[in-house]
Amino acid sequence: MNVARNPDGELAYGAGQIDPVKAVHPGLIYDAGEADFIQMLCNQGYNSTSIRLMTGHHSSCSAAKKGSVRDLNYPSMAAKVGPKKRFAVRFNRTVMNVGSTRSTYRAVVRGSRGIHVTVEPKVLSFHALNQKQKFVVTVSGGGLPEGSVASASVVWSDGRHSVRSPIVVYTYV
Repeated sequence: MNVARNPDGELAYGAGQIDPVKAVHPGLIYDAGEADFIQMLCNQGYNSTSIRLMTGHHSSCSAAKKGSVRDLNYPSMAAKVGPKKRFAVRFNRTVMNVGSTRSTYRAVVRGSRGIHVTVEPKVLSFHALNQKQKFVVTVSGGGLPEGSVASASVVWSDGRHSVRSPIVVYTYV
């Protein structure tokens, strides 16, 4: 994929590993369960009746947990923004260490032409297996043309594992 020939190519990459051997030992995972997906549907505007039809059991939307669809703890991060308007979008994420007991991951932002991407904190240090760490990705820009896509990615690496999360900001209607 070449961004010059495929400006929306970030949508084609995905967040997963291509190498099945490496996928067995990913190092970090984004853990999201059924309750997280139900909350995402609630944040998207589905009501408890609709969600019960989808899940087949007694699920409901909590008024106390209002949020954004972007709050789903998923590797991919996407946001629709208004064309030609300044924007700043935050993605709160949590990763869980499933690699070495003691490990340190550093964030590297790649391919952020047209948008500015920051990650806080930039370093995650783990001291136990299954330990969780939170981070925030902020994507901002001065306004994208109508009908455009800007993409980037955050790669967490400990020197052995590379965990990639694609970021897409778009202005399509």
